[in-house]
Amino acid sequence: AEDLLRAHPELFSLGKPYFIGGKALRGEAQRASYVPKTLERPVQTTPLTSWHKRAKARMTVFAGYEMPLWYTSALAEHRAVRERAGLFDLGHMGIFEVSGRYAESFLNLVTTNYAGWLHPGQSQYGFLLDPNGQVLDDLMVYRLARDRFILIVNAANELKDWDWLCAVNEGQILLDPERPWVEPDGPVTLRNLKEGENGVVDLALQGPASRSILLKLLSSRDKHRLLALRRTEFLELSILGIPIICARTGYTGETMGYELFVPKSAAEKIWEALLEAGREKGLMPCGLAARDSLRTEAGLPLYGHELAGPQNILPHEAGFAPYVKLHKPFFIGRTAYLKALNNWKREVVRFFVEPGRRPIRAGAAVVDQSGTVVGVVTSCVVLEEGQVGMALVPRELAKVDTPLGLVVSPGSSEGIQPGARLPLIIWGRVVPRFLRRETLPAPGEE
Repeated sequence: AEDLLRAHPELFSLGKPYFIGGKALRGEAQRASYVPKTLERPVQTTPLTSWHKRAKARMTVFAGYEMPLWYTSALAEHRAVRERAGLFDLGHMGIFEVSGRYAESFLNLVTTNYAGWLHPGQSQYGFLLDPNGQVLDDLMVYRLARDRFILIVNAANELKDWDWLCAVNEGQILLDPERPWVEPDGPVTLRNLKEGENGVVDLALQGPASRSILLKLLSSRDKHRLLALRRTEFLELSILGIPIICARTGYTGETMGYELFVPKSAAEKIWEALLEAGREKGLMPCGLAARDSLRTEAGLPLYGHELAGPQNILPHEAGFAPYVKLHKPFFIGRTAYLKALNNWKREVVRFFVEPGRRPIRAGAAVVDQSGTVVGVVTSCVVLEEGQVGMALVPRELAKVDTPLGLVVSPGSSEGIQPGARLPLIIWGRVVPRFLRRETLPAPGEE
């Protein structure tokens, strides 16, 4: 039987638990446990890199891409998004397409959210977990049609995510150690939509004036459709005669904002048209520094900081338990995740520090009122109103207005053991987990 298996594997279905002789033969064709690969590539550029350099942007390398850090200052660009509007180049973000008869069931398998709830024109947030329940990435899923979806993944994880999805699709990975027969219902077609001459990239127009700016570039028909667009929905529009996908989503914490998926060949043309249309509204091009400060102020997680990373933070610890749909019979990592959920002891909180204090850095130790180390700062930003940050602490310290001691020196929790006593340098307090923005203006009042 083993010789026949090697010669004609297509005759066998070892994944079926009732396959006669399967238990004896599975060792011959055992799928491998997942081992993350180290994947590298040369520094990449986006279709707008030349424009950023002409605009004298401060450039940096982030997630393998040469990107603008800021044009004027991080604080000015942050304020522009909160008060008016900002335009971001997200050409570094991964954009994958999943299509085919089994696309929906494949996404129900690999993501924690429920793709079956989406209608065409809707999107949802979710996570990719490995079989051990650890976070591989967080992502947005957009449903284009019954059998076609788009995934937006973090630039830092683009290569890893692609490798993972392909391995699952090809049946190379052991998806559940306790049930080795689990596999996808059928193959899907995976495409990297950024590749090739017809590739697409992501631009983000965020802020209270973003809708009025976008309306200036639309036909009468598309204007009415945009006004009807609700949060997390998307539609196909035309700007300057160029078809695009416009999604009312974003990563700045704004109630009004859009992500635009545009052809690479037209990215600069659309970018400049948006800046011109928003000139009177005070629209500013914004870099990565403002993007990070905005998401930190809003309490949104960054992979490696508030998700996964050195602390192995899981979705429920980060404040995103509702995006893990445990009513689903199975998704990759579900068994291990349930065990972790039953041992829930930590939580990411958002904190505030009064202005005029020394800057707090990610990695700083957090202490309670007795001076005992209880957690670590994961992100922090200095704003005019004060400092806003996030920290991983025991759940009993997550209540709003709980005082937290934030250790500026030595500047990192590395080497500081729980139980150590340190001077309390700065006091902050826990604030609501997410930023609450004001009610949206009526159409025409932005």
